[in-house]
Amino acid sequence: MKERVSKYSNYIFKIPLLLVIVFISGDIFLNIQISRATMRFSHILFIVIFILWIIYFIFNRNIKIPLDRSYIPLMLFCFISVLSSLNSAFPFKSLVYSFWTVFSSLTIVFLVWFARNNRLNNLNWLLKIYFYSYYVIAIFGLYQILLAFLIGKRTLYLRQWLYHDYNLARINGFSFEPSYFATYMLIGCFIWFILWIRNNDFIKYRGIILSTVGIVLFLSSSRIGWIGIIFIIAYGVVEFFGYFFIHKKFTRQNLQFFIYFLMGVLFVAAAIIYISTNPERFNFLFQGTGLFNTADASYSMRFDRTIQTIRVFIDKPINIILGVGPGGAGAYMVANPEKFHIYASGFAKLWSTEPNAIGAELLASVGIIGFIIFAWFMINIFKRLWNLYRNNTLVSRYKTICLALFWGLAIELIILQLNQNYLRPYLWLHIGISIAAINTLEYLLKNKTRSVIISNEQIK
Repeated sequence: MKERVSKYSNYIFKIPLLLVIVFISGDIFLNIQISRATMRFSHILFIVIFILWIIYFIFNRNIKIPLDRSYIPLMLFCFISVLSSLNSAFPFKSLVYSFWTVFSSLTIVFLVWFARNNRLNNLNWLLKIYFYSYYVIAIFGLYQILLAFLIGKRTLYLRQWLYHDYNLARINGFSFEPSYFATYMLIGCFIWFILWIRNNDFIKYRGIILSTVGIVLFLSSSRIGWIGIIFIIAYGVVEFFGYFFIHKKFTRQNLQFFIYFLMGVLFVAAAIIYISTNPERFNFLFQGTGLFNTADASYSMRFDRTIQTIRVFIDKPINIILGVGPGGAGAYMVANPEKFHIYASGFAKLWSTEPNAIGAELLASVGIIGFIIFAWFMINIFKRLWNLYRNNTLVSRYKTICLALFWGLAIELIILQLNQNYLRPYLWLHIGISIAAINTLEYLLKNKTRSVIISNEQIK
């Protein structure tokens, strides 16, 4: 691509984009409430970026926006989101959610355009800022738990306590609660794990940052975070034995992982034995799960909401085909109290009745048509990331990055089956950066750019 963003205009985009990436998980940081709809700090910054982008195009006659294959399912998904709002019991809310879908799509288009400029410089900057941002939030998480121990409830942005008598806090970062924080941090944890175990030279301090992110994720005391950590460790075990099966040897990183894995197993085994002999002292760790005679409120709430959301989907043929609109599942339940036994006295209640599994949410919101289109969109991303990872001509650092982005997206989609919804800003940021990396690397490979292609000497 011949277009080059000038040095100064590039910095104009980089400053707000850096802030967007760092604060993308913010649910409680500089947000604005508009008729119960939340405009996050990252949204405000992206609006600033869009305004700067328009100004840039006005003064730059050579306007070129790169196209991408993922734009077709993305545009269709936006169209179905708006169309399904016509079948919503709360059209205003569904149209607002549809707007955020379109807004998120525009951020993807911008990220692709930004990454394609200045050859690899912008893409490299974007990836490094994105990867390091998880370390920044992890450090803030450590600040929360340590400062809470010292000064208690005066700790900034702290939402929940693990054991109030001893000032033991639950880390939530800038998120609404620890489970939201863990859902976000799992993306970064898996990315850093892949970069570390593959010994990728694209970025420094991999071991230190992975340890920090992993420890903070564990200390958040979110069961969703713990499930994600188990999933990441399971991947490491599979890679450990898979590498030995193929190459008949171990790498240094593989051996380090296996040593840490054995130490972790011994620690967990000792912890389980100790907790099982003193369950009453650790009940606070299992509140909401139903384990050790604790209430199962957290588990039962998520399960019940998922079942109710599926019932919304199958309630009418039009719901199956087109859905009840983005964010419309809860409103549909309230509009049919005799079927779902959910009652609301006003606007606020309608806004807060949300499903907790994005698979069920997508089916109820945009119907089977929208679900298939979204699946097409996701499969397109996964397939292209995997193809780049398997490309023998692409330099290893970018192959590993594509693998890290692949698994970061995979674990997020899995964990989102247990919590939150498909419009989380950090999910769309990860999608946007993944597509930006795909588009840029595919373009450079097609044009045989030396910086991303293995030389003949390296192949030999």
